[in-house]
Amino acid sequence: MKKHQTIAEAGIMILSMAMIFLAGCTTEEQREAARQYREEAESFLEEGQYDEARKAMEQALEQTPEDEELLAASDKMNQEIDRKIDEINGYNATMEAARQAIEADDAAALDALQESDAGKALVKAAKETGSYLYMPEGGTSGKGIGFYTFNDCDCDQWYYGDYQEGKREGKGIWYYVSSHTEDKSLYKEVYNGDWSGDAPNGTGHQVIALGDTVDTDQDFQVENGLFYGTYDIQDTLEDGTAVTGKYELQKGKYVTISDEELEQNNFVVPAEPHLAIAFLYNEAGEIKSCTMVYAEDATRGVKHFY
Repeated sequence: MKKHQTIAEAGIMILSMAMIFLAGCTTEEQREAARQYREEAESFLEEGQYDEARKAMEQALEQTPEDEELLAASDKMNQEIDRKIDEINGYNATMEAARQAIEADDAAALDALQESDAGKALVKAAKETGSYLYMPEGGTSGKGIGFYTFNDCDCDQWYYGDYQEGKREGKGIWYYVSSHTEDKSLYKEVYNGDWSGDAPNGTGHQVIALGDTVDTDQDFQVENGLFYGTYDIQDTLEDGTAVTGKYELQKGKYVTISDEELEQNNFVVPAEPHLAIAFLYNEAGEIKSCTMVYAEDATRGVKHFY
């Protein structure tokens, strides 16, 4: 009886050891599945899809839970995701502060934000792709705010308004502000109006100001960022005479009066570069003055779209 019991116990021990061995064994199929899930996780991480990256890595670990190299890679990836999420939360907080400043038309607050460490961090992040978008409700369509950088100039700009699949579409505000001027006065250039095809199209209002001096404050028709149409001028001469006139823009360029026309109407042709854009008339319809833009050339439109 004792002999049979020993044999039985030995059999149980052999069976237990076999079960332990089988439980710790990983098949080639599991290794291949783990490799594929890991590749998916790394791909999701690169695309910024962090939840999907974590899930894929968890699926990889389910296949080979005792793979020390995979466990280390998982820990490293999770640390990287946590770091990136912290960065994104910081960028989004900056975007939210910018949204509030734009809604309040607080150019000083927006300029201070740009000059802050948080603003400079956002610039660095946006330069990788040329823009950084923040949609409070998620997705790529709806109301959002974007920060845009450009390689050809140091003129970062903000957009707050409607998006459709990541493109500016609907109503929106295009805001530029800078204190990097000769006298440190705040310069701002703002377009508030229609957008289509990721560009200003339709009608909108432009404001250009340097400190307390307002250069432009009016509505324009716009096509792909360039102003066009006919616009009224109202002025008062030094002798108190009220005069009016009109000027025309075509694809952002003034339709000008020739020097010959100026001379024919008894105006002196300036020696410096000039663009005569409108005759000004009194109530009787007599030409009393002329509006000049002193430049060789000039383009009117939305900043960075010309």
